[in-house]
Amino acid sequence: MKLSFNLKLSQSLKLTPLLQQSIKLLQASQVEINDLINDYINENPFLEYEDNLSISKPRNQYTKNYNANENQDDFYDFFENQTKNLTLKEFLIENSGVFSMSEREQLVFYYLIDAINDDGYLITDFHDLINDIPISPKISSFELEAALKIIQACSHPGIGSRNLNECLTLQLENIKDTKNITKIAQIITKDYLNYIPANKVSELSRIIRVSEDEIQTAIKLIKSLNPRPGQIFKAIEKNDFINHDLEVINKNNQWEIFLNDEEFLKLKIVNHYDELLQKENSLKDKFQEARWLVKNLEQRSITILRVSKEIMSYQVNFLDNGEEFIKPLKLKDIAEKLELHESTISRVTNNKFIKTPHGLFELKFFFSKAVASTEKDGTSSKSILAKIRYIVNNEDKKKPYSDEKIVLLLKQEGIVVARRTIAKYRDILNIAPSNQRKG
Repeated sequence: MKLSFNLKLSQSLKLTPLLQQSIKLLQASQVEINDLINDYINENPFLEYEDNLSISKPRNQYTKNYNANENQDDFYDFFENQTKNLTLKEFLIENSGVFSMSEREQLVFYYLIDAINDDGYLITDFHDLINDIPISPKISSFELEAALKIIQACSHPGIGSRNLNECLTLQLENIKDTKNITKIAQIITKDYLNYIPANKVSELSRIIRVSEDEIQTAIKLIKSLNPRPGQIFKAIEKNDFINHDLEVINKNNQWEIFLNDEEFLKLKIVNHYDELLQKENSLKDKFQEARWLVKNLEQRSITILRVSKEIMSYQVNFLDNGEEFIKPLKLKDIAEKLELHESTISRVTNNKFIKTPHGLFELKFFFSKAVASTEKDGTSSKSILAKIRYIVNNEDKKKPYSDEKIVLLLKQEGIVVARRTIAKYRDILNIAPSNQRKG
């Protein structure tokens, strides 16, 4: 046998613990940050609240979902949004904009969305949908299935399900573990869901041929899932719940942005950390963890402020005049300006809220695609939404504007949109057709 050596060069990306922590903190909302700080305070002797705070902020009403492998880095929905500003229907319609669809496909998509109830379930069967959708040739069940798969894939797990089994199964598909608990849970949800209320653990153990402990763990996982996923879009008054992260104020005719740090917890390293290290050398890792956390929290604030200032510098017309004057803006524009990755901009703007003279907005609200117009850079889709809302609010209620008329009114302002686009935007704004608005 001849022995030989081979050299091989390869590249791989490994996230350091510091970078992993930085990413988690950056994408978390302030409410979630407070929860994390409370957890770290309880676990790390080197950390304490600034100004000797001793009371904990109220925990987020949305709790972390169960994870079959608590040691893995990528938690399932670990930083779930604490509130939604869109209805379920609005969310699905907005998400459909990322797909390039023919008019036929759009029609199928919107009929499916209309058939999904507030709990997130498809309540109309395919047979009725085939007869209801007014198009020729008739829609096939294959087309409906394909469109439904898109809805299920681009929304929260479980939305678009036809029954509870499918709802839970879709959520389980998003959970990974190394102990096969998820696979056991999938078997139970598919064929033996009715065994759970009766607590038939022994019988399930015998049928599936796994231990009773594994069955118990799988049942715990199933019970942690959301049987009504659409309810996370239940309307709430955002100003009653959301603490804004930033505020923009006009000072001496200049717009200035400030971090809102009054309502949020702050951390610092304890003064007697030297004593702790001398007494217990094994605490070095905890001390390093504490330093990382304080540093990452500081960096998080700096990054959020930098990104927010750059976004608002693009949206001065909005600050001066309101939603109708939002400019088209892409993540890429801000990323290139600040020399950051687009994924960083996405994490910063998701679930971070800014208080403006025109209301409270999520930072990602200020990103929108351009629509053809006489403006050099086009007109923002968010601006068009605001203009449609303004037109309808100020129309003659006895003679409401048709979609065709709204198209003409926008064209007079140099904005070119199709009638079906107006209909789609009306749906997003929850505005009824003209024949239903007639007073």
